[in-house]
Amino acid sequence: MKVGDLCFFYHSGATARRVVGVVSVVKKWYAEDSDLNSEALVDVKAVGEMRRQVDLKDMKQDGELKGFIMFRQQRLSVLPVAEKVWERICELENGFEGDGFDIGKDGGDDAGV
Repeated sequence: MKVGDLCFFYHSGATARRVVGVVSVVKKWYAEDSDLNSEALVDVKAVGEMRRQVDLKDMKQDGELKGFIMFRQQRLSVLPVAEKVWERICELENGFEGDGFDIGKDGGDDAGV
């Protein structure tokens, strides 16, 4: 992960598993201490919440997301997201606040997300 990368913020609770927002990397990965067994960390800042939240079970049923690594390895805290998968998840969730697209009060897409 590099400074400036956008990442999905995923809620992995027992009752609700879904992408809830987007964050941006503000500090590249680092170890918390010099211990070789220490986990790698990155610092992020909030970019915006998803306009609509889609549960993991619904994402799994979407044919365009077939094969997404998260469906096989749900316990990973960091995994790559292909551009086409990123775009599809954003499409399903009507984008995110701060993405540069305006969403009308009626929930319609005024900018063609």
